[in-house]
Amino acid sequence: MARKSLKTPVQHRQNLVPPSDYRFLGSADSFIYTDGRLRPTWEHRRGYRLTADHRRQLCIHLAAHAAVNSKGGAYIYMMAVAPVGVRSWTTSERKSRLLGKIWGLCSVSDYYCSHIEWIPDRQRYVANREGWEWEIRRQYESLLRDHSNPEPGINVLDPFADGAPSVDEFMAARRRVVRAHACGYLAGHIADGITAGMGADEALRLYDRRDTQRVEMSDIAVAQGLADLLPPGEYEHAVRLTEEALRRPEIWAAVQQVASELEQLGLIEGDPCEGDALALLPSGERGWPPAPERGDAAQQT
Repeated sequence: MARKSLKTPVQHRQNLVPPSDYRFLGSADSFIYTDGRLRPTWEHRRGYRLTADHRRQLCIHLAAHAAVNSKGGAYIYMMAVAPVGVRSWTTSERKSRLLGKIWGLCSVSDYYCSHIEWIPDRQRYVANREGWEWEIRRQYESLLRDHSNPEPGINVLDPFADGAPSVDEFMAARRRVVRAHACGYLAGHIADGITAGMGADEALRLYDRRDTQRVEMSDIAVAQGLADLLPPGEYEHAVRLTEEALRRPEIWAAVQQVASELEQLGLIEGDPCEGDALALLPSGERGWPPAPERGDAAQQT
């Protein structure tokens, strides 16, 4: 689920513990596995104990987050899931000493942006696309100045190792990063839908409960907020790309393998003693996820 401040999501200061909206925080109230199908639930279940079926689906959910984020070039720090039978569970990760009352966690390298804001009354994020694009152009100008007199042995424009990109190429690369993170957030619930025999659109409608209940910030809301930094139609495009990726046999097989490892171990990190499950994840794919194919010039400006 998502966690953002009511002003800007993150101030760019290294000494702050970042908010948790860039984490999946699985909740017993988010979905329930019954009668062979994954279904949402709108009631608070007092005294609920995590079942083996629910935990297995959480592992698939988390593994899907990890696989799509990895394909998009993000780094997976850890995955963790609560034990069967517990009523509540607490864990920690690299940026938070304590995370309580959660069922699962997928910690990935983050994308922070000061141009999206959570509006509680509207149950959604509002993006300032113009402000974000202005900031990216300022970054481009700064990099060009640095490129004209770089430190020895440092190419400040990496991964553009072949020389300085145009401003449009630079903007397209930054949009790809945002698009990749949006896909990463969508992956969990789309994977939930795949296990229940649903398409991505149906699954996301099923799990996005903001029209019936105050659920605060969710993975779906974060993905929509990030997509709103991009040209129109990018959210729907991210949904399609994420579903296509997860339905590729080799990626879905990796999701299932990683989920099985997580189900057995309960914790997967980069430490070899935790197993080699992270090696099963897809490698980062240059240029993925691509921009929508359309002749609209506004897409690249």
